[in-house]
Amino acid sequence: MKNVLFATTATAALLVGAAASAQGIALFGDARLGLGYNIDNDGGILTEENSDGSIDTPDDLRAISRVRFGVNMTGETDSGITFGATIRADNSSGGEGGTEGQRSGSVFVSGSWGTLTYGDTNGADEQWVGDVPGDYSLTGLGELDETRFVSNGGSFGSDDGADFAENPAARPTVRYDFDIAGWGLSLSSNRDLTDIAVGTGYSADFGGGSWSAGIGYNKFDNFTSTDDAGFELVDLDGDGIDDTAVPVVDVVEWPDGEQWSVGLKGTYDAFGFGLTYAKLTSDTNDLGKFEADNLLLGASFGWDNFAVGLVYGKILSADGVLSELDGDDSFEISAQYDLGGGATVNFGARRTYDIVGIGSDEGGDPAWIGDFGISMAF
Repeated sequence: MKNVLFATTATAALLVGAAASAQGIALFGDARLGLGYNIDNDGGILTEENSDGSIDTPDDLRAISRVRFGVNMTGETDSGITFGATIRADNSSGGEGGTEGQRSGSVFVSGSWGTLTYGDTNGADEQWVGDVPGDYSLTGLGELDETRFVSNGGSFGSDDGADFAENPAARPTVRYDFDIAGWGLSLSSNRDLTDIAVGTGYSADFGGGSWSAGIGYNKFDNFTSTDDAGFELVDLDGDGIDDTAVPVVDVVEWPDGEQWSVGLKGTYDAFGFGLTYAKLTSDTNDLGKFEADNLLLGASFGWDNFAVGLVYGKILSADGVLSELDGDDSFEISAQYDLGGGATVNFGARRTYDIVGIGSDEGGDPAWIGDFGISMAF
């Protein structure tokens, strides 16, 4: 895998060495405003700990808003090789890279030999398996529609605290893509070139609709994930009274493992559907073994200026360290009205997975979260 990536990188660098004959820079942006129920400004669930140690939601209604902008840059060499990069302004420091490498934005070169992309981009398995349709919520509500790829940082998100396979070393990613006649193949790795991901798929028009299918595999090395678990009171001055709040961080050591995934999507007139399945398994370490498989189903339907969507997620089985997730499910209903000019009215309501963290003895029931407002694209 390393040899393939190094050879491809060297070839791309030589080809791009020719003088650029065309360049372009275009700004883009988005904004939103509205109301959120039991969510923070990014759509993550709000939780609170009860006196008995269980976790609940605070029945919170608040104003939510944000504005972002970025830039797309493209060019072409005299020999016809295209190249470019994209970055959002709020992620500019991550795009610079620093000592850890580029964790935000992406850079690419492309030609008849394929496309090479670096930075905050899909792993090869995610590139072809992807997510499911049906999320029209304002904030994403924890992104239930997104398949949890280890190559993309993994986890079931901050919506419920049930993070697993959240690999902080997944970025920056290095990916090579080759497409021909509807069929494609991708290879990728992480910054240290220790992980190997492969994805392939096929898309075509059939029966009056458009269809695509993909399969992915990722072999990853051991890593350490951390999760902000909040604060706890401790006695720092030695007077016998716990009176100082200190941050608490949950640390999980992940052994070597692998993830298989498969996806199928289609659109027919105003109807769209998709399903993805991902199975995670690992070696055994001091904590035990990590095993889980997750199914996602999504559907959307649009007419005139309206669109509605449904998304359902189910943890079909979980074992070892992840056994407390076994059988959990979540679903979301959402809708959108297109105002024209890049503005839409969006609504979403979701019942989350059980509110519980890995290794925790106390947990809670699923919670309802929601949002409503106006989304703007520029």
